[in-house]
Amino acid sequence: MKRRLIALASACFTNSASAFVVPTPPINKCTWPSERIHRISYARTALFGTIQFNGKAQADLTATVPQTLYGDTLTSNNRTLSSFLLSSDSDAILLGMKGDGGVAQVVQLDSASSPMSASTWECRQSSLEWFGMTLIPIFTNTLERSETLNNDSDGTVIISIIDATTQVENGGKLGSALASAMRRSEFEGRNIVFWKEEDDANNYKLVGDLELKLTINLPAFLPLPPGFNKIGSRIIERTCRERLRQNLRDISNAYHDWATS
Repeated sequence: MKRRLIALASACFTNSASAFVVPTPPINKCTWPSERIHRISYARTALFGTIQFNGKAQADLTATVPQTLYGDTLTSNNRTLSSFLLSSDSDAILLGMKGDGGVAQVVQLDSASSPMSASTWECRQSSLEWFGMTLIPIFTNTLERSETLNNDSDGTVIISIIDATTQVENGGKLGSALASAMRRSEFEGRNIVFWKEEDDANNYKLVGDLELKLTINLPAFLPLPPGFNKIGSRIIERTCRERLRQNLRDISNAYHDWATS
């Protein structure tokens, strides 16, 4: 009788315990497919995706008033630097036209009601060497002027990129895949030019502040040379620095020509 009770109790305990056992999934089976997909996608994006190159530059110089215009002649003839930069006569030079300022051609896309109104321009940039390729960016820019008349400046001009396309003249050593990516690349940026009359009234301080961002969407598994990011950043930084300095020199020279014409 005692043996029967023990056997019965043992059977009841075994059946009760097994009812609460949580089945263990097979080790090789993926129980959470969404997590697995996420991890695979993340690993692949490390091999391709979006790369951005940011360039910034600041420069300044002294724009000297032509000696023949010293004194009252300067203002009576309306030949100040402010008069030049706030007029449509300076449109092309402000957009980078002339010399090595970075722009090969400018075409106005709208007709501004006055020089102080915002205007839109297509600006074909000078060519840029990029890893064996020759790039020609074409920017659609807006040009906006304001006469600030405060302690920091006498006036400001802002040139902003609102759209851009890129022509690629040759594919370079990295092949057609990178050339195709460069054709789809995107540019963003702006250049702020402002000026302030110095104490002697015969000189102006001319200042430029340029920012440029190049975004490239790379295809999957594109082989890139070592240091691609670092070298690309240096190219953008150098281009911004050199073209801004040249643009300020061109503005100063154009003002001299305009003031004495």
